[in-house]
Amino acid sequence: MKYPTSWKSYELIDIGEGRKLERFGDLVVDRPEPSATSKKGAVSLWDVATHRFTEQKGQKGSWNKPVPDFTIEYQQDEISILFQLKETAFKHLGIFPEQAENWDFIVEQCAHISESGTQPRILNLFAYTGGASLVADRVGAKVTHVDSSKTAVNWARENADLNDISTIRWIVEDARKYVERCIKRGEKFHGVILDPPIFGMVPKGKNWKLNNDLEPLLSNILKILDPEHQFLILNTYSPQLPLPDLKKMLRGIRGWPKKFEATTLGLKSTTGRELELGNLVRFSR
Repeated sequence: MKYPTSWKSYELIDIGEGRKLERFGDLVVDRPEPSATSKKGAVSLWDVATHRFTEQKGQKGSWNKPVPDFTIEYQQDEISILFQLKETAFKHLGIFPEQAENWDFIVEQCAHISESGTQPRILNLFAYTGGASLVADRVGAKVTHVDSSKTAVNWARENADLNDISTIRWIVEDARKYVERCIKRGEKFHGVILDPPIFGMVPKGKNWKLNNDLEPLLSNILKILDPEHQFLILNTYSPQLPLPDLKKMLRGIRGWPKKFEATTLGLKSTTGRELELGNLVRFSR
């Protein structure tokens, strides 16, 4: 399992009984987590939570009291990124902390490409609030950020403004359609990052279904990767697509590299417990 080790303003404190206890800056929250199936590691720790989310029908729910808008900082070596976090009708606050492991990978890959005298061109699909986009931009990449949700893109732009970043290209569009247009234009990218949902509503288009739509999308993405310098990061969180099935699917895609990393992405708590949160696939050359 891969998990980040560089967070200072985020901490997974404990997990268990379908919940996770986390610290975001000074805010301690207790949220649902289906992957946390064991017993809680230290029950007394959970009393420090100031905000608790109760899930209702359809994963929507409510907080025991309003969560104030606040910012946290991600730091790694010379990189510093601020994130605007806030309450949603779901359990999310606007960031997936485990993704910091991928941000470190992006920094490493962009450095290799830049050493060749080439500015990295990065495409971030299903890009949510823009963590990967901000990190790639910060290390000198030319970034295109794509998400079908205007709300998510606006939130990502708020994060960019918070960091005085003004060079990201923002696209509100279905990822499949955008990649198809890139193929027609002959557009190439050095790195493609995608974190597709299990299901997604697409305005004026065909709704996204992970098990049906991921394979053809990946096949098309291979057509827009630069042949000389390239990397790909894929995350899937669906229990309907376990890692062995995902690996089998990937090996069936024409042109998929024989060597690639396939593992799980997660977090490690301060009580020493590991929380697996999804599949992680990466390759580079």
